[in-house]
Amino acid sequence: MKSDWNQIKVHAPSTSRSSPLLWIALLLLGGCSQPQQAETATAAPKSAPGVVTLTAEMEQQAGIHTVQVDRRPLLNRSQFSSTIEAPATSSGVVTAPVQGVVTRVLADVGQSVRQGQIVAYISSPALAEAQSAYLLAVAKVQEAQAQIQLAEGRVHLAQADLERETLLVQKGISAVRDRQLAEGQVNSTRSELAAAKSIRAAALSTQQAARAHLTSLRVTSTTVSDELALRSPVTGTVVQRNLQPGQSVNPSTTGGSSENLMTISALNEVWAMLEVPQSEVASLKLGAPVEFTSEVAPGQTFRGRVVRLGENFAPQARTVEVRAAIANPGNTLKPGMLVLAQAVAGGTDRAVLAVPTSALQQVDGKEVVFVQTEPHHYRMQPIQPGIRTVEFVEVARGLRPGAQVVSDGSFVLKSEVLKATLGGEE
Repeated sequence: MKSDWNQIKVHAPSTSRSSPLLWIALLLLGGCSQPQQAETATAAPKSAPGVVTLTAEMEQQAGIHTVQVDRRPLLNRSQFSSTIEAPATSSGVVTAPVQGVVTRVLADVGQSVRQGQIVAYISSPALAEAQSAYLLAVAKVQEAQAQIQLAEGRVHLAQADLERETLLVQKGISAVRDRQLAEGQVNSTRSELAAAKSIRAAALSTQQAARAHLTSLRVTSTTVSDELALRSPVTGTVVQRNLQPGQSVNPSTTGGSSENLMTISALNEVWAMLEVPQSEVASLKLGAPVEFTSEVAPGQTFRGRVVRLGENFAPQARTVEVRAAIANPGNTLKPGMLVLAQAVAGGTDRAVLAVPTSALQQVDGKEVVFVQTEPHHYRMQPIQPGIRTVEFVEVARGLRPGAQVVSDGSFVLKSEVLKATLGGEE
C-alpha cells in the first residue's frame, strides 16, 4: 500500500458486459479521452496558496501538534550554576591576638553562637605579663596621687606659716628674715606638688598604654591569668574551624582568611556569584529577581536578587561575576554548596500575545506561523514578532487570541509550502 505522501491515482470506473457495437463505441470514446484521464490520474490535488491539507496519517507521521494563542508574561530566564558564599557584610573571624597554645575549643562547625560568646581559650605567658604591667601602672598612679595629697598638705601648712609670719612682722614681733624663710618654704612645697603631679601624669600615661595593650589582647578582666578567652565577633553560625586543643597560634599566622581560627557568618541571607556570559550582562539589572534550587532541598525554591553587577571579568571564559543575595530561611544553604540559578534577563511581566518559539518559521525572509483553519487544514500566516524569550515569542501583529497554531511539526508544513511554490514555478 503506497503512502499518502505519494500522489493519489484515479482509477477508471468498471462497466458491465454489452454488445460489440457498444464496446466499440466505448473504446473510441475512451481513446479520445485517454490522455485527459491519464493527466488527471497523475496530478496532485491543488490547494490555495499557503494552505496545506494533510490526512490524519500524515499529521501523525509529521508529529503535528497545535496550541492556542494566549496572552502571557514573557520573562527571559537564564540559568547559571553557582556556589553559595558567606556574606562578607555579616561575617566575622576569630584570630589569636597573642602567641599561645589552644587549651579549649567550645564551638564547632554548624553550631550557632552569639556575639561575644566564648568559642575557645588559649594560654599565653604574654597575657599574664600584660596584666601585671597594667596592675603595676595602676599602683604607680595611686602612689603618685598619694604624693600629690601629701604635697598639697605641706603647701597648705607653709601658706599658713607665711600668713602668720607676715602678721607678726606687721606688729613688730617677728623679724623680716623669718617671713622670708616662710615664703621660701611655700615655694618649696609648691615645687614638690608640681613634681608629684608630673609623676602622676606619667603614671597615668603608662596605665593607659597598659590598658590599651590589654584591650588589644581582648582582655576584660584585670585578674592576672595566662588563659585568654576568644569570643565570637558576630551572631551567626560557625562555618569554618581551623583550631584544635594543643595547637600553637600566633598573630602573624592568623591574618589570612585560610588561617583564621574560626569563621562565623549570619546565614539568614547568603551570597552567590553568578558566572554570566558577557553577552547577557546588559540584560540583567540591579534588583532583578533570581531563583535558586539545590539538591539539598528538592522541590524548594530560594528567592534572591541581583545586588552587584560586573565585579570581575574572566577574559578566558568571557564571563562576568554577578553577585546575588539569597534569602535563606532555616539556614538551609551553606557556604560551598552548589546551586542552580535562574535569573530574569529581560522581557516583560506584562501579558502579551505569544506563541511558542518552535511555531515560527521563515519563508521568503518573513516570519510565519501555520494556523489550523479546520481539521487537517493549515494556513500559512505572516506575523510581526516582538519580544523573544527562549520558549516564546510575542506576536505584535498577525494573530488573534484563541487561534490554533502549529507548535510541533511546522517545519514539515513549511516544506510542503516550498515544494508547492517550486512546483508552481515549473
